[in-house]
Amino acid sequence: MNLTHIHAFAAALQAKDRDAMLAQMADDIVLNTPLAAEPVHGKAAVRPVVDALLAVIDAFEIREILEGPEHAAAFFGAVSGPHRLDGMDYWRLDAAGRIREMTVLWRPLPEALAVRDLLNRTAQTGT
Repeated sequence: MNLTHIHAFAAALQAKDRDAMLAQMADDIVLNTPLAAEPVHGKAAVRPVVDALLAVIDAFEIREILEGPEHAAAFFGAVSGPHRLDGMDYWRLDAAGRIREMTVLWRPLPEALAVRDLLNRTAQTGT
């Protein structure tokens, strides 16, 4: 499997480069995020979610990328002020290797809830 887009996404995530992150996604991407009960559909709808995330997370560290026949996953750490998260991004890929579906998982729960609250405040205030 060609993981060119996955490696580019991982590098862009660590660099906090929104446009490079979005460039690795299919236009009709589906994002399953801990921030919403329902999936987010399409790159235009994903953009503000990514903006809020990058405004709140200080640093990402990709620890490992795993691959399967039509999917890949990354285990990562994220820091937001005093909060430390362990996470996993699970990606289903299209024929070109772009991310067509992304599921984000975070732990531990108290830290995930604290970061979720920061993200919600950022999304509401735009800061």
